[in-house]
Amino acid sequence: MIKKLEDQLREKVWKAIEIIEKEKFFIHSEPINIQISSEKNYSLPMVSTLVVLNALVPRGTMILYGGYGGGKTTLVKLLGRMLAGLSIRDLEASIIRAHPQLTEEKMIGRLDVGKLLKEGMENIVWRNFIQSFWKIIDEINRLSPSAQDVIFSILSEGIAKYFDGIYETKSFVLYATINPRDVGTYPLGLPFLDRFGIAVPISSPSFDEISDLAETQDEKLHEYDDIRVPAILSVEELKIIWNLASRVPLTEEARLFISALAREFSLCARTKKEIGAFLQLAETICRGCHFNTENAICNKVFAPISVRATKDIARYSRALSWLLGLDHVPLGIVVSLSPYIIWHRISLSPKFIETFYGNAFYATKHLVDTALRSFIRRLPLYRGFMDLENGVGEITILNVLRESSPSDLIIAMDLYPNAEVISKPEYQSLVRELKAAFSKKNLDKVKSIMKKAKESLPANVYGRFMRVFERFLKQNSEIYEITFEKWHNKLSIIKQILTNSKEVLDRTISQARLEKISLDMGEIVIHTTGMLPTAPVYIEIYGLGEAEKVKQKIAEIFGKK
Repeated sequence: MIKKLEDQLREKVWKAIEIIEKEKFFIHSEPINIQISSEKNYSLPMVSTLVVLNALVPRGTMILYGGYGGGKTTLVKLLGRMLAGLSIRDLEASIIRAHPQLTEEKMIGRLDVGKLLKEGMENIVWRNFIQSFWKIIDEINRLSPSAQDVIFSILSEGIAKYFDGIYETKSFVLYATINPRDVGTYPLGLPFLDRFGIAVPISSPSFDEISDLAETQDEKLHEYDDIRVPAILSVEELKIIWNLASRVPLTEEARLFISALAREFSLCARTKKEIGAFLQLAETICRGCHFNTENAICNKVFAPISVRATKDIARYSRALSWLLGLDHVPLGIVVSLSPYIIWHRISLSPKFIETFYGNAFYATKHLVDTALRSFIRRLPLYRGFMDLENGVGEITILNVLRESSPSDLIIAMDLYPNAEVISKPEYQSLVRELKAAFSKKNLDKVKSIMKKAKESLPANVYGRFMRVFERFLKQNSEIYEITFEKWHNKLSIIKQILTNSKEVLDRTISQARLEKISLDMGEIVIHTTGMLPTAPVYIEIYGLGEAEKVKQKIAEIFGKK
């Protein structure tokens, strides 16, 4: 039943993409190519796929870059009808049409003058844009800096503020369009742009695409309405997809590449790019540095990507993997999506961008491809480092890292220094003891080792040791997958087992959420994906001692995994 629901939801999303292409809601044939392996690859319509993808992550935020009159705003408005089941009239009423004179009052809300005069109450009437699940800002670069601040609060906190009133808008999908050629625009700062998860550069239609446009129905005569554009998904179904997509795990290669990409775009051997000095003094800082080579990435990225950007790479990669029906997030999806997720929120060397004729997206894509080649070459060293961290590696990896460090910035500043620390006999002895204790499920021994580690290891090394401990702990896990209806019916029995967690358990049937219950040496994670009777609920139990007993009792209720 659960698999059937997930397949139905996935089919509905593909149906929306099919309708966009078939009905020519937006004509743009440029593909996004994704290579999963030498035998398996995908070629998908770039604009249609990515605008839909933005709706498959919670609080997805997208910028569509392109000239005026291309149909960007119309496309995302029709998408709100198909993917959220909202009426086109309501969607239109909630759109912000940006212009320099747009005030906070016109965007956010207004005071109820009647109540203010009669009762002296500052009651706020919130605007449609704030209350709408599907938010659209047309030509966002025409907003004044003060108006941008209003949007910034929504993007960063999910909160709108007006006078003393606060409106929480925690669940939404947002699209903004930009016409870079428009007059009367304002610059958008990097912190503001960093709040947008993904950005799609849209070029003009090709010759044959323009011919197709001439044959489409005249939308001024035959307007889009709720009959012509079907409602395919509801908001509730879309939120279930958010939760399902969030559960798709990253492969080891995908996870390591995201980390490598973040470091490639951030590291400097001489200064920290995060403090901003590189923006003004890049050439001076790079002069004479032996890492300053033609193929280096560090000398081309002036403002690095944020932690938020790396999280977005993972979120959007999970969503696309879910849409493609994959069990894991492969490296190819991360590589294909990364340029769209980071190009708009970094600052690149002007000279470097000139080599791509001013196209920042292509420049970023080139750097991602460069980072991929370095990553593949470095991959055996990552694995050797991880083996060393887990207590199963060879100390000889230190020699390899030392020899490679003069020509590789990540090895020089990350892998080699950390490998030196974890290669110390004290760390290696403790981590091997810990591994042996876990393999024998010796709870007392694990506790003794953890106490010794806390007392003897430096804080930075103990933090790394704790991460290894958590990995070992989660290796001994069970995941139960049931419907929300079954979870709701069995909850009273669960409460008899977890007598101290009744309040937490009650929250699992109030809304889609993830709750955690700590055990003596482990944890229970309950993930409710939605309130529909067939919506999946996942119960993950991992750990030793008490966790083992809870697993047995849960298995008796729901059956074996």
